[in-house]
Amino acid sequence: MPDKLTLMAISALAYVVAVALHEHLGHASACVLLGSHPTELGAFYVNCDDSRLSALGVRAVALAGPFVSVLTGIASFLVLPRLPSQASRAFYFTWLLGSIALMDAAGYAAFSGVAGIGDLGVGEGGALDGAAPQWLWRIALIAVGVVSYGQVMALSVRRIAPRVGGAGTARIRAARGIALISYLTGAAVYLAIGLLNPHGLLIVAVSALPASLGGTSGLLWMMLGLAREPPVPGSGLYFARSWGWIVVASVITLGYAVFLGPTWRP
Repeated sequence: MPDKLTLMAISALAYVVAVALHEHLGHASACVLLGSHPTELGAFYVNCDDSRLSALGVRAVALAGPFVSVLTGIASFLVLPRLPSQASRAFYFTWLLGSIALMDAAGYAAFSGVAGIGDLGVGEGGALDGAAPQWLWRIALIAVGVVSYGQVMALSVRRIAPRVGGAGTARIRAARGIALISYLTGAAVYLAIGLLNPHGLLIVAVSALPASLGGTSGLLWMMLGLAREPPVPGSGLYFARSWGWIVVASVITLGYAVFLGPTWRP
């Protein structure tokens, strides 16, 4: 079992980096690159001045967030095999970041299909705004989201399996315990930061909590897939306490909360 304090720090950092890339490298950068400017930069949302954009530009800004999440996941999983065997902390951070990013992208499709809103939604500001018939597009989004989410979980398990020692139910139980700590840490961090926003509980209800409790819920059960993976000798994914990781994660998480939690208006 990894050191719990370090595990929580790594988890908090992965969750914050994942949402920062989605919102700011994705939505905010697309807004600027397409000739407009953000009117609000929040921890979980970016409001772009749509009056300066064409209808296609508005869709592109909405799509940019999930697109960056997909790229983040792909890049993370490509890096994993190149990390040295002793770099357990870096491995887990990279694996978790990639898993969160891909679950976020897949989950967004399902969420937008069910709710009709969000980056991929058929509502105003969504990538599929105006698509008709709405009911057909929403069903398609749900189907794509559910199928891709299952594939993401299977891929995540395959990527972490070589680092999770042991066999049988003991191996699964240990891995699920680690993933549960990450899941709960991410939910707590997102909730705490989300409560700082100036728009009240709406942002918490439609963005912060769905992204954590819903979007990354695969962490709660994906490790059951280890039953299909070959056993690995050793005591499992382990790393000792690292004050370096703890300090860096704390500074970045706190900085993100203080600067973007209350929303920055350029």
